[in-house]
Amino acid sequence: MNKQKRVILGIIVLIVIFMGIGYAVISNVELRITGTASAAANQENFKVYFTGVKTPDTTADVTVEARSTEATVNFNDLTTKGDSKYAILEIENGSTDIVAGSVTVEVNSTKPEVFKATAMMCNQDGSEVTNTELAVGAKTYVKVSTELLKTVVGENETATITAKVTATPKAN
Repeated sequence: MNKQKRVILGIIVLIVIFMGIGYAVISNVELRITGTASAAANQENFKVYFTGVKTPDTTADVTVEARSTEATVNFNDLTTKGDSKYAILEIENGSTDIVAGSVTVEVNSTKPEVFKATAMMCNQDGSEVTNTELAVGAKTYVKVSTELLKTVVGENETATITAKVTATPKAN
C-alpha cells in the first residue's frame, strides 16, 4: 500500500505542476492600449512685441505700450522738403519656447502725400540686417523713418506714424 500511496501522491504532484503550467500559459495575456493625442496652436504662446526705444534722435516722440505689437512715432521740426527723422525701436521675442522665423514691421502715415514713412530691420546702431529670425528671449530693432515730401506752406501739417510688428513662428 505504501507504494500505491507514493504513486498516487506522484500523480497528484504531476497534476498540480501541469495545472500550474496550464494556468500560466492561459493567464499570460498581452494587453495593448491604443489612443490618440492632439495638440492645438495657442497664439498666447507666441509673443513678439515692441519693448522700447533705442534712438539718438531726441526730437522723436515715441509711444510704446508695454509689450504691444503697435507703436506710435511723432517726429517734430521737419520744415523743408527732404527733411527726415528716424527712431530705432526695440523688439523682443517674449515666447518661452518658440523661435520667430521672421519679424517684419509695417509703418503707416495718416498723410502719406506729405510724410513718407518707412521701416527697416536693423541692429542697435541702425545698420540694416537681413536675417530677421529671432530666438527665444532675443531682441532685434527696427528703424522707423519719415521724410517730408513737400515744403509746408501755410498751416502746419501733422500726421501720425504707426508701426506694427508681425512675426511668423518657426516650426520646432
